[in-house]
Amino acid sequence: MRQKLFKREYQMINAGEEAPDFLLPAHFGEPVKLSSFKGKKNVVLSFHIHSFTGGWTHQVSSFRLYNEAFEETDTQVLGISCNSKAVQAAFAGTFGSIPYPILSDFYPHGKATQSFGVFNDETGVPKRSVFLIDKKGIVRFSKIYDQAIDLNPSDILAEVNKL
Repeated sequence: MRQKLFKREYQMINAGEEAPDFLLPAHFGEPVKLSSFKGKKNVVLSFHIHSFTGGWTHQVSSFRLYNEAFEETDTQVLGISCNSKAVQAAFAGTFGSIPYPILSDFYPHGKATQSFGVFNDETGVPKRSVFLIDKKGIVRFSKIYDQAIDLNPSDILAEVNKL
């Protein structure tokens, strides 16, 4: 008889809560520390399941198109998955370039993703989700998406404009 693996339940960070800090390697340049944006920029965290998938390609393409609009509102977009830095860099290279950091939550596996409560223990990857964090480090918007096509950066930009 097979034993069921222990499944942890993570509590998703909601609006009004302080965002947990992390330091993760980026696909280019130096590692990114979330708290380094405090007092300077709002942050959009876009968690994705896997690089090189249709859903993540849609997410990256969408945020890439809106990146300038986010920059104009003092907002930094950050993509995150549990893929390695090498995979993130290879994936970003398929686009020619991505104007914002794609972060690797590879080791310890999914630690930052778990801290935001969107790690899927059964699959070992993040749930497709977005968090908007204000300049004070407080989450102002959080949502899990069933499909990538449901995620529209213009909706997130509208949330930024409410800050």
